[in-house]
Amino acid sequence: MADSERSTGEVVKEAIERDGSIRIGLARGLINARALARYLQKSTHERYTFEALLSAIRRYPIKESAGKRVAAGKLIRKLGMKNEISVIHMRNSPELQQVLAKFAGEVDHAGGETFRAVSTTKAVKVEIDSKNEEKLTSKLQKRDVLLRESNLAEIAVDMSDIRNTPGILGVFSTELAINGVNILEASGIGPIDNSPGATELSQIFFIVDEKDALTAYQALRRLSRET
Repeated sequence: MADSERSTGEVVKEAIERDGSIRIGLARGLINARALARYLQKSTHERYTFEALLSAIRRYPIKESAGKRVAAGKLIRKLGMKNEISVIHMRNSPELQQVLAKFAGEVDHAGGETFRAVSTTKAVKVEIDSKNEEKLTSKLQKRDVLLRESNLAEIAVDMSDIRNTPGILGVFSTELAINGVNILEASGIGPIDNSPGATELSQIFFIVDEKDALTAYQALRRLSRET
């Protein structure tokens, strides 16, 4: 979208959220709002007035935004990336549930194979390794397969327990969006270990296009290291 078609608030929001150094600098008082307004005025070829940009910067909830981002980054314990993932959407039925239950037992979870299913009354979505896609679909009626998506990747985020920290998914989705990454699927589980003395961990999984996988991984990695 051309600058002339965007509001002043949108221009300011993108500039602050895209650049971690600007966001942190504003939150810590290291960057002057007037200086940032002049910079944005020049970078947009003076399509916006200095006063309008300055007003939008001052209205932006920088401390709240930076605080949520810092909190999210601190919770990240480990990141993983896995290519060659497929997502299969199927029509739900008692027969399908039996097929999936049997197939799940054949998946080598200990060997790192992926199998996650989300079910509604009408449909079931399965995230699976591409090498196992035909193995599963061969057990199904063609009419029950609604959609098959391939050439995907999985970004796995291991985190400290997130149940008492609101807004985590919003921070992650914003971080990926401003880096041009479209989240195709998102799911999570946790805590994954509640044994005595263990650190409670949650896992969040993002499914993205394979071409965006490295960008997504690096964006979340920067988020964890900036804090």
